[in-house]
Amino acid sequence: MSRLELFPLNIVAFPTKIIPLHIFEERYKSLITESISQRKDFGIIFKDKEGLAKYGCSTTVLEIVKKYSDGRMDIVAKGNKIFKLNSKLMEDDTLVGNVEFKDSPLNKSAEGFEQLKDKYLKLLLTIGITSNLDKHIVKSFSFELLEGISLPSEFELILISTSSEEERINLLNRIFDKMLTNKFIKSLTKKEKV
Repeated sequence: MSRLELFPLNIVAFPTKIIPLHIFEERYKSLITESISQRKDFGIIFKDKEGLAKYGCSTTVLEIVKKYSDGRMDIVAKGNKIFKLNSKLMEDDTLVGNVEFKDSPLNKSAEGFEQLKDKYLKLLLTIGITSNLDKHIVKSFSFELLEGISLPSEFELILISTSSEEERINLLNRIFDKMLTNKFIKSLTKKEKV
């Protein structure tokens, strides 16, 4: 079990996800400053009116975009490794979790991935993303295929709690199939082109 300082947010973090954040609360200014100075990860965990999710993702600060005179900052973070929250406690003003990191390697040769990537590329084209397709063609595991695709938090939470790459591929296959046959997406695309 590992100890990880947590940043509860109304977003789901997962490996490879790029997360822009505006840090303004004192406790999170301290958390991010410590994370940067000690080069250590912090955990982002989904929180809503129901409470905290059972799974989250360790996160690294990639860049400080802007620092304000009052200590606020705009940063860009990146998701690293999924964890399960086993227990939590407050230390000063910071939520700290006892977490268990999931040992779910991102298998680059998982069965069905290439077929899923084809659907992902079709989705991007359907919603009008046509530039920089080269960076999408070289993607090699499931979480990378969420870039540019906005899924409800409930689906993202299911994906991070899923224990294998093959299971995530199966789930995303079903989701992408529904999205590709959804008339709403097709009509939205037509309206944007007008």
